[in-house]
Amino acid sequence: MFLKLYNYFMRGILIFLFIGMTVSLIKHPEKVEDENDVYFFIALYVVILIFYFGWNYVYNHLRHKRG
Repeated sequence: MFLKLYNYFMRGILIFLFIGMTVSLIKHPEKVEDENDVYFFIALYVVILIFYFGWNYVYNHLRHKRG
């Protein structure tokens, strides 16, 4: 039960960050001032996706291990 709740919590945080960054960039495009800012946001998107899919892999591994 704890693992399932923690899974929802992790996915919720990561999806919130992903959607929040997108909405923030759409509402305030002036935040991106130069080329380095673009690379920073792309790097953040990649890191969030890596954590999302990494957590999905760990969750599935633990779920199958429990049985």
